[in-house]
Amino acid sequence: MNTNHNKSHIGKLILFALFITNGWANAQHKTEFEFYDGASENLRKTMQNNTNAIFGVIHDAYYSKKEGFQISPDNATSEAIERLLALWSTSNFYCTKIDIFQSVLKIPNGNWQVRNIPIFLEQGETDEDKYQDIVIEFTPGGKINDVYIAIPLHQVEKILGMGATVTDVRRRQLIIGFVEDFRTAYNRKDINYLNQVFSSDALIITGKVLKSNGEGLVTKTAQGKEQYIKNLRMAFANNRYINVKFSDIEVMQPYGKEKDYIYCVRLVQDWNSTNYSDKGWLFLIIDFRNEDEPQIWVRAWDPYDMPEKYRTGEDDFTM
Repeated sequence: MNTNHNKSHIGKLILFALFITNGWANAQHKTEFEFYDGASENLRKTMQNNTNAIFGVIHDAYYSKKEGFQISPDNATSEAIERLLALWSTSNFYCTKIDIFQSVLKIPNGNWQVRNIPIFLEQGETDEDKYQDIVIEFTPGGKINDVYIAIPLHQVEKILGMGATVTDVRRRQLIIGFVEDFRTAYNRKDINYLNQVFSSDALIITGKVLKSNGEGLVTKTAQGKEQYIKNLRMAFANNRYINVKFSDIEVMQPYGKEKDYIYCVRLVQDWNSTNYSDKGWLFLIIDFRNEDEPQIWVRAWDPYDMPEKYRTGEDDFTM
């Protein structure tokens, strides 16, 4: 009897069993969501059931390599279903954890949200692009109302920590959600959403980095909403995927008490797409008079290496 051969055979079987248990099986896991605190037990259970149902469908679609999926209107609003399908069409995704145990937060518009849900986006160029967190937003009754890519938790805490009054803190909560949804709209190529959030009279300053022999030349163009949306529609059509990331987010309310509904947001934008990539400073002026439908008045882009004193800012505009 060849003892060494048997040991080797047994060892291979053990390794294969470990691979099946820890690799293949875990790769095709189903995420179980459990929510605590913040809302009543019955409401939390409704949110859990809806989330488990939807991500069960998404996981099945991901591992079966399906082009799409069907979500019941019992679990999500028509708008949420449309946005999930739009995000899927640009990059298939799934939740990376087996168990999600998160608290429920009430937000100023009366809805609920759960943050810090880790997902894997198939079309990302780097690990940082592929592994991101999302926010799930729910209606007051617990149906999923929206899903968008989150900004990092430390930036959320910093933005809220700068709130000067109760109203300011509440609006900053709205701004966080708005900025996250605004960013995700580019990733899901949501031209309808972007058309809605820009004021009809918006001033939009775009930029592009042209490179030749390693040297960069920046071109900047001022345009109105109609032209910007037209160009954006073409960019969406010509790029298989678009991945936009926001970082170093700063929120300001510089125009006094009489116009305390106008906020400025400055951030670093990383734009990565099939045909083009750049990094720059984005400056937004947002009107929150109608908190349910904020409007962007100004969107201005500056190259990342532009000195701070030359970047577009609140002093460049009179309100």
